[in-house]
Amino acid sequence: MTDHLFAQLKPAELDEMTEEAHRRRRSADLARAFQIPRSAHPPRTRFRIPFLLVAGTAAAGVAAAAVIVVAGSRTAPPAITPTATLPTAQTAIVAKPVDARSFLLAAAATAVREPATSGRYWYVRERTYQKVHVVPSEYMAAMEALIAEEKRKEKELKDKPDELAAQRKDITRKMVKLKTSELPYQAFTSDTQESWRAMKPGEANRFAGHQDVNVTFGSPQDEADWKAAGSPALVDKKPTTHDESSERILSIDNPSLTIQNISRLPTGQDAMKRRLDTLFKQSPNSARTGMTVYLWQTGVDLMTAPITPGTRSALFKVLAEQKGITSQGQVTDAVGRTGVALSTAGDDGVEFRMIINEETAELLQYEVVQKGQPLLRVALERMGWADRLGDLPA
Repeated sequence: MTDHLFAQLKPAELDEMTEEAHRRRRSADLARAFQIPRSAHPPRTRFRIPFLLVAGTAAAGVAAAAVIVVAGSRTAPPAITPTATLPTAQTAIVAKPVDARSFLLAAAATAVREPATSGRYWYVRERTYQKVHVVPSEYMAAMEALIAEEKRKEKELKDKPDELAAQRKDITRKMVKLKTSELPYQAFTSDTQESWRAMKPGEANRFAGHQDVNVTFGSPQDEADWKAAGSPALVDKKPTTHDESSERILSIDNPSLTIQNISRLPTGQDAMKRRLDTLFKQSPNSARTGMTVYLWQTGVDLMTAPITPGTRSALFKVLAEQKGITSQGQVTDAVGRTGVALSTAGDDGVEFRMIINEETAELLQYEVVQKGQPLLRVALERMGWADRLGDLPA
């Protein structure tokens, strides 16, 4: 999902870092690893997910997914916290289960009735909550040291290929260990990003990030441990805004899709399924994610982009036929908005969740959960057309 959420959870494609892949793409791997630490906030150009995928978990787990924000509201939900500590007022569940397939088909019928719209800029405001895995300054310093070490080895061992290969392998191991490290305390950050995507090629896009940044901790003891470690900065709190005119792809999963060409996606279920199958085969991450998770990620991207009502309806129908998507029924968010929670699980046990508005078929929130602990949660506060950069949708 654009940079999509996996790009945030993993600073580089860890699964691709075999010795041969690392040799083939050494420079790109190093650059990406150095530039995108887990807890950093790279410019997100993500465009959402299809909607409905919920693995059957207990009511408490479902409740954890129900933290979203009313569209257009500047009131943010509380920062991501461990499931067990979420206030009960935010996790009320309406005790009437909704079948995932039936809900998706109903969403398809709702979507196709919506009027087609267009505009100059597609606007999205989202509030992101994520777990901090590393201290950014420490990560960058360690990664810089490893890059410098590799450069030295390249010069010292340029005439000793076997020794150089062994050194490269050792440095790769150190990089992977660094990327998969965890803090000795639980900390979570939240921030808001706004984006204006130009529909006309060549016109400027705008991205405004690091707004309303907040840091919270899993418990008072976690905060005390952070202070004992010297209270290191866990996130950059300086707001950023930048304009650029390059045409960006919709997501790293789908390099052939852009904000300008997605309006030409199929509007029939069969045609849409064929197109998604083709895109899946072309995806650089398909071998790693599998089809169900790919559809979840691509659905998120598409559901936050200006696809046509027909395409949105066709997407829901395709999702309705997928196995492994489960409904957890209705949930109520922190400000009283009700939606249906859905999820699916990857082969590694990581769970992917969505909350969908029953009346409008809009995606309200998506998140990634591991062992009951949310790693990433994104609340979609507002989406729509704007006439000028900086303007909000009517």
